[in-house]
Amino acid sequence: MPKPIRLTYFLICALACSLLATHARAQINVDNVLFMGRSALSADDNITAIHYFNQAIQARPQNAQAYYFRSYAKFVLEDFHGAETDCTHAVELNPYVIDFYLLRGLCRINLGDFDGALKDYTRALDDTPDDIGARFNQGYCYLQLKQTAQADSAMNRVLGRSPRYYRAFMMKTQIALEEKDTLRGLHWIDSLLTFRPREVAAWQFKGQYALDKEEYEQADSFLTKSIKYDTENFEGYLLRAMARNGMNRFDDAIGDYTRVIELVPQHFVAHYNRALLRALVGDDNRALADFSYVLQREPDNTLARYNRALLRERTGDFQGAITDYTELIKAYPDFTYGYYARAACRRKVGDIRGALADETVVARTQLDIAFSKPRKKSFKEVRRRSDLALEHYDRLIEEDKDTARIFGDIVIGKVQNTKAVQEFLPLFQLALHTESAYGYHALGFIDDLDILQKAFTPIELKAEREETGDRILKKCSRKIFFTAELSQEDIDNVSRHNDRILPDVSNLPLRQRFLLLSMLYRQVYALSDALEYAHQAVQADSTSVLTYLNRAGIMMALARNNRSEIFSDAPQETSLKSSPNYRQAIEEDYFAALHLAPTNAYIYYNRGCYYAMLEQWDAAMSDFNRAIELDARLAEAYYNRGIIYLTTGQKDLAIPDLSKAGELGLYKAYNLLKQTRSNK
Repeated sequence: MPKPIRLTYFLICALACSLLATHARAQINVDNVLFMGRSALSADDNITAIHYFNQAIQARPQNAQAYYFRSYAKFVLEDFHGAETDCTHAVELNPYVIDFYLLRGLCRINLGDFDGALKDYTRALDDTPDDIGARFNQGYCYLQLKQTAQADSAMNRVLGRSPRYYRAFMMKTQIALEEKDTLRGLHWIDSLLTFRPREVAAWQFKGQYALDKEEYEQADSFLTKSIKYDTENFEGYLLRAMARNGMNRFDDAIGDYTRVIELVPQHFVAHYNRALLRALVGDDNRALADFSYVLQREPDNTLARYNRALLRERTGDFQGAITDYTELIKAYPDFTYGYYARAACRRKVGDIRGALADETVVARTQLDIAFSKPRKKSFKEVRRRSDLALEHYDRLIEEDKDTARIFGDIVIGKVQNTKAVQEFLPLFQLALHTESAYGYHALGFIDDLDILQKAFTPIELKAEREETGDRILKKCSRKIFFTAELSQEDIDNVSRHNDRILPDVSNLPLRQRFLLLSMLYRQVYALSDALEYAHQAVQADSTSVLTYLNRAGIMMALARNNRSEIFSDAPQETSLKSSPNYRQAIEEDYFAALHLAPTNAYIYYNRGCYYAMLEQWDAAMSDFNRAIELDARLAEAYYNRGIIYLTTGQKDLAIPDLSKAGELGLYKAYNLLKQTRSNK
């Protein structure tokens, strides 16, 4: 009897030691992953850092540090929504770490949530009352909330701790301006310059003040100093150009705008104002180039279009002028001069009938004015597309002032600057995987239809991007492989429609045989043949989800190639004899697939892509929502839902979805997220 007791005791101890060792290894692994993530942060490789922190969070969801570090990486990528969410998780897990509140405060400032940021900084200052940065940001929040007395008190405390904290002087200046005390603001600026004579923002402030008072020579002098101390400060060049225009030094002003464009090639204001000044000095061709650039970026800019119309008329491009005047008349139906000018241009090109029609409109308008006939539309309604009156066509425009960049003590790190294209990700499609790409000889099928119908995982569905392919293939639970490896020669022969060179598939069931042939032809873009075999696969087995998905995907590929014909409502001649058109056929295939696998997220995702192609936004949104409900980690569904929000003008709703897509590994979302925020 004692022996079994001792043996049992020994086994229990061994098991306990084993569990402790396993736990220790897990502890070390998570710590190592966190270390690698922090190393990536130090190297400004924020994408890789997020990848590591995702692993750490997955292994240990209660680790507040992992959420905090991932929040910082997202913050540097300007994903402020995702960063704020992660920081909130960190605070919930450990509300005693002050750094969590400080970072969340920065996120909230960038999101415009100044009340929330103020609470974070107040909480942080309860424990660290001498933190100058936190106190300054607290004052900044007060200022944004128009609580100038509290902001001023916060700056007094900052200066009490650090009498030469230059940002506090700038903040005091801004507080004075908010309280309409310009002289007090200048006093703080002059005080700052006594110990920081090279402070660019101070000289720029004095230049702006002089410019507002139309003291152009003094403004030019102050702004020249600000540029001297920072030759890449494009805002200084912008302001100095305005001052030099006020002194009629047009060539110098053009030079300043050119310098702005060298520093910021897509600067809208610089292109527009340079175009105006070039037209003023007779440099018509280059002025036209600038106005054309403005209209490429902002096609509805009526001032730029009016100026270009005048220039085109002046340079003899009457057809181009007619085009611009026509667009202006669409925007301003009561624009009498537009009809008059277009009539003159039409006469120049020999369009007498069109000229007479325009002149008739002008004559009727003059009669209406003479006899006080009321307008059909109110002036406000007629001009609803623009807040700028056409009579101001020859005035320079100013850039919106952004005090946050001057006074906000906000850390800005490296961001993703790749130009993002706002387009939908493609649907998942059945595809063949070669050994070099994914470690498989060829596509396999889940042969058991019960498994397929009850617990279908889309092993064969491959996203057309590398991040997703491996993730889906790892879901494989049961596969049957084709014995023949597909060589490039095989694929080339398929593209030449030589069926004799295909792998031997005679022993496969009909469904698999036709499905394989369909996929082969699709892979080499022989879509008509692919569709014929897809149809035969459905006929061979009408209970297979894969056959319906494959056929729907091929028809969508055909639709993209010939959208105008295939997506019309007219009957089409296709291999689907029972279907009046492809649109109905595609919808029937998705309906059949969902009937067989009603809880499969990827089918909803694919159908959402189909509806998005048709611009049926509500239907697409419904399917993407359902896909996310079924698989909360389907990054593509978040991304495409975000694209719909962007397309329909709902940017605030797009940002959380793009943030989630980036977090889940679809890192191109961060490029689009940054671009979306910059365009808000």
